[in-house]
Amino acid sequence: MCIDKLKLHKEVMLEIIVFAFGVLFISLFWRNNLLLTSLLFLLWLVALKFWHKKDDFIFFITAAIIGSLGEMVCVQFFAWQYSNPLFLGIPPWLPLGWGVFVVLIKRISETITKNLALL
Repeated sequence: MCIDKLKLHKEVMLEIIVFAFGVLFISLFWRNNLLLTSLLFLLWLVALKFWHKKDDFIFFITAAIIGSLGEMVCVQFFAWQYSNPLFLGIPPWLPLGWGVFVVLIKRISETITKNLALL
């Protein structure tokens, strides 16, 4: 039982680190669309390779599409704007951001739920 808790704590820490890198990348490199798109894509590939489940890919694609469409609509209705957009008012890295962060939210919530079950 103790090993399971340790494994889950390690898992949630890894997920939080990936989240922190995503936030850091966006905060530092939002002016450079190509660099930020590349970094978020690389972050996704590393996460996918090492610990994502099969259904995470579906969550990623769904979030990237639906999140981006919602952003495009809001930008077109002047709710907000991006300072470095390339297509329909959004930057090219935004779909990757939506995908990565939705999957991370899903994974972190699953890990927390597993931890609660061990208490």
